[in-house]
Amino acid sequence: MDVEEVKQLVQKPLAEDLWPKQLTAAVRLLAAFAGGDPEQITSSLNEDGALVLSLQGLWPRAIAQGVPMPLVSQVIQPRGPKPGQAADRLLRGILNSYVLALRDLTQLPKTLYPRWRDIRQIQNQLLALQAILHQWRLDEDAPAVRATLYGPVAGGTLKAAQQAGVKVTQAKLAKPWLHGFLGTLPMPAIIVGVRSQGGRAGVGQQQEVLVRAQNLVHRQFPRTRSAALSPGEREVLYGKTAVTDFTAFDLEFSSGNAREGMFITEIGAVKVKANHIVDTFNVFVQVPARRHLNMYSQRVTGIHEDTLKQYGLPANEAIRQFVDFIGTDSLLGFSMHGGDLPVLRRQFNLYPQPYRLIDVALLAKQSGRCRATPKSA
Repeated sequence: MDVEEVKQLVQKPLAEDLWPKQLTAAVRLLAAFAGGDPEQITSSLNEDGALVLSLQGLWPRAIAQGVPMPLVSQVIQPRGPKPGQAADRLLRGILNSYVLALRDLTQLPKTLYPRWRDIRQIQNQLLALQAILHQWRLDEDAPAVRATLYGPVAGGTLKAAQQAGVKVTQAKLAKPWLHGFLGTLPMPAIIVGVRSQGGRAGVGQQQEVLVRAQNLVHRQFPRTRSAALSPGEREVLYGKTAVTDFTAFDLEFSSGNAREGMFITEIGAVKVKANHIVDTFNVFVQVPARRHLNMYSQRVTGIHEDTLKQYGLPANEAIRQFVDFIGTDSLLGFSMHGGDLPVLRRQFNLYPQPYRLIDVALLAKQSGRCRATPKSA
């Protein structure tokens, strides 16, 4: 396949009314160029008008046509191109979203663990394609793009990178932990652009929040008499040593003023035993009565008040589940004195048990400057 022909086609501006077909054609072209299976690239528009792409054809051909596995292949592009935008600009965002999803083991079900080498080949194929698209945008006299690919790499991936002028370095990759695979089946589609931009949640991030809320399964946990969080004002005393068993948590909460109040909208936590992830927790929390979630909070987090009303739990029920999930663990967080602890105190009168709270920011500060860090850092 002629490299210049592929390059010109993927860099061709997309038409406003034809972009879904043009983008699909560009993906099929890339699949053929990288040794994938173009016939397995399909697309459709969902009820919201977003483009749904099935990217299994971008996988290395031997995997795409081999024994089926329950790895997600659907990617949702929630909006069309900007005027005059070329296909490769959208494609780089699509490929990046897919790579990020494959990197997050907590989103992959345990049934995929025996196929982790195949998953790594798929990820390396997508990384190489990102590098190729970037290389094609550089001036002819610019240095070649360099890509380090960890773990197994398909022959078609290496051939495509070489043809495009990308310098590939292969490196070893340790086998992942089985305990890290915590996803459920079926895997949800990947939504492009889930990361916030300029301090505001992108369209993709807002859709990701909604999909996650719709798919949450609420669970009950055994009650504990020695919870890490309990009512009653007390001095906050931090643990000063590292532990191997803990629950790491993070809260999303409103930036409310005196009228709106300060309240939790989402709780996320990960339980770790002997340095291995063994369980996860996620819950959305309804807005308290006579309160309002301001627009700033909704823009920043992508969590809308309607989502909380439909899929959130009442605040007292949500916090009860969270406390029970923690159990007797120590709590680990980052710079908690600035937000997480105040909102727990104000909304629920909850305080951490002495020395059961570990703040990563404080541990880092106590450890001093890393030896490898320049003095100016």
